This record gives sequence, C-alpha cells and structure tokens, in this order.
Amino acid sequence: MKNLIRAVNKQTGGSLSQIAADVSNYGAAGGFCGFIYYCDTVKFAEKNGVIIRAALKETADQLGMGWLEVITSFQCLRGTSADEIEEGVFDSESEHYEQVQNALAWFALEEAARFIVDNRK
Repeated sequence: MKNLIRAVNKQTGGSLSQIAADVSNYGAAGGFCGFIYYCDTVKFAEKNGVIIRAALKETADQLGMGWLEVITSFQCLRGTSADEIEEGVFDSESEHYEQVQNALAWFALEEAARFIVDNRK
C-alpha cells in the first residue's frame, strides 16, 4: 500500500492527505488534481500498473472475488461487459483501453485515500 500511496500522492501534486476525505466521501469521479483527464489517468495507470494490480488483487482477495469481478463492479464502468473490460486491461489497441485504464487509476486514488482516512488518528 505504501507504494500505491506514494504514487498517488505524487500524481496529486502532493495533496493526497488534504483531499483524502473528499475522495473517500465522493469518489474519484469528483475531479481531483492529476485524476481528471484521460491523458493523465491512462499514463498513471500504465506507469503504476504493477502496484495497481497488486492493490486490486488484495481487494479482490479480501472480498472473496476475482479481480475481474471487482473491476466490473466499478460505477464508472457500468454498461461495459466483463469481456470489454478484460480487453481494456490487456489490449492497448482496444476501444475500451482508455476507459478501463482510467477506472484503474481512479481505483488507485480511492484506495490510497481510503487507507489514509481509515488510519488517521
């Protein structure tokens, strides 16, 4: 989780601790610095894919679900089939690639924020 938080904090310009509560309350779709435009979120997801997938696997294990099942539950991917999502995860030529990579970046932001909020004293 430490690596995910570090990467997300860098993407937000160092403001993660200030925005964590808002991200936790309203979700990444609320529009937070570094996580608004596909050009930023896709690049972030590509650069940090290994740590995002590790966090996704951990979340899936905690929920007793598969990683694909977790991703298909993302609100921002409503209406996108599991096959389209899987294609968007693995195929950069897919028409769903940017949408799915954006969802993974938002997942990273929300997980990092949730961890910070849950561990504040």
